[in-house]
Amino acid sequence: MKKTILHSLFILCTLLSVGCNKDKVEVAGGIYHFSADSYAFGVQDSEEWFEIPIIATLPHSEARNIGIEVVASESSAIEGVHFSLESHTLRLKADKEECKLRIKGNPESFEVGDILSLKLRLAVDDKFLDQTTASECEVILQRCCPFDINRFDGYAVLTSTWCMQYMNSDSRLVHTHVDAEDNIVVIEDMFYDGYDIRVKLEEGDRLNPIAALTETQILGSTGEAFGTIYGDGKILITEAKEYTAENMDLSGYISFYSMCEGFMMLYTIMYVDGVGEIGLFGNILEWISDDEAERIMREGF
Repeated sequence: MKKTILHSLFILCTLLSVGCNKDKVEVAGGIYHFSADSYAFGVQDSEEWFEIPIIATLPHSEARNIGIEVVASESSAIEGVHFSLESHTLRLKADKEECKLRIKGNPESFEVGDILSLKLRLAVDDKFLDQTTASECEVILQRCCPFDINRFDGYAVLTSTWCMQYMNSDSRLVHTHVDAEDNIVVIEDMFYDGYDIRVKLEEGDRLNPIAALTETQILGSTGEAFGTIYGDGKILITEAKEYTAENMDLSGYISFYSMCEGFMMLYTIMYVDGVGEIGLFGNILEWISDDEAERIMREGF
């Protein structure tokens, strides 16, 4: 009887040991996923590498290889033309929680304004994947030009809904100069003589290049614009997103610029202090060559 009990305990311990070892092998394999399901990179230089982290959520006692597949059928960017991967196989070292896929773009293969995408997929055994984590990711590649404040020095065509409503024209030719130290563009006599408007360009985020009026400024006089005096006679211009309107949320009206295309979009509120707002106005400035500016001065728009 005693032998039988001991034999049964031995078998039970053996089964438990096998079961534990089996679990240990599965855990050692790790569960792999991208750190996010989408990434966006601004491509400026063909030698600049971007990194995409791949995470192991469970410990693994041995080094592992992780394959990376480019899903061409779901990508508008072409490997070897618009982008390159440093490698399609990554080595995740033992007991490490992360390795990084490196990708770079080729800006010379992008048209101005191009925004291309590619789909990446982890090429590993399904047992090393988890349906709740990102085994695929989308990468957005956008052509971006290096910041140069002097791009906005010279002549520009201003097309504005203010011109359309109050100046009997769609567009006007303006001249600008820059304060390079503070990244400020000065729009000389933007709508009316003697009233320059100052705009600051932010350069920190190449994918979201923000422009903003330096402060609330005087656009012109009500007498010149409307033929009569309202309030103190001054028309003020301010950033739309900074203005609190009674019947409208303006927080989404964010002014911006494009370094590659040489234009600026300003969303502004015009108002008279103590009287009220005149309205929301969109203003597009497109920089042109001196020759084109001379042609416009001779022939008009």
